[in-house]
Amino acid sequence: MKRMGFRNYQQKLKRLFQQGLSPKELAMSIALAFWVGIFPIYGTTTLILTFLALRLKLNLPIMITLSYALTPLLFLLLIPFIRIGEFIFGYQPMPLDLSTLKSSFSAGLFETISVFSGRLLMAVGTWILVALPVSIFIYIILFQIFRRIKRIKSANQLDSA
Repeated sequence: MKRMGFRNYQQKLKRLFQQGLSPKELAMSIALAFWVGIFPIYGTTTLILTFLALRLKLNLPIMITLSYALTPLLFLLLIPFIRIGEFIFGYQPMPLDLSTLKSSFSAGLFETISVFSGRLLMAVGTWILVALPVSIFIYIILFQIFRRIKRIKSANQLDSA
């Protein structure tokens, strides 16, 4: 009886890793992981990506891995996103430096939100304006690449058969 439960769990886990491997789904998984992976509010990406992957039947392991790999980029882009948002929305620049941001993040998500909520909203606005078109471009390019790879693999399999 226990053996059957483990096998069922193993099959579900295998399906999760194989889900979303068509060229379209793979390109969408990577593009969405890039877009969400640099979302300026740290600590929310895993939850957002999990929801999107399960809802759209995309490849969650690829999305989470890419998101974690993009974490340094998220921190590098945070201040530029805030500065561009201040410029776009017409606000005076707030004094920001890396040590202030680090101490705020180490105090927790809610502390960061209370101190920087307005600036984080500006960063989110900039993120939408900048990262969304880049993600769409990434999707289009990757879809073409993955589709071509699939055609080549299919042609090679037909030739060898």
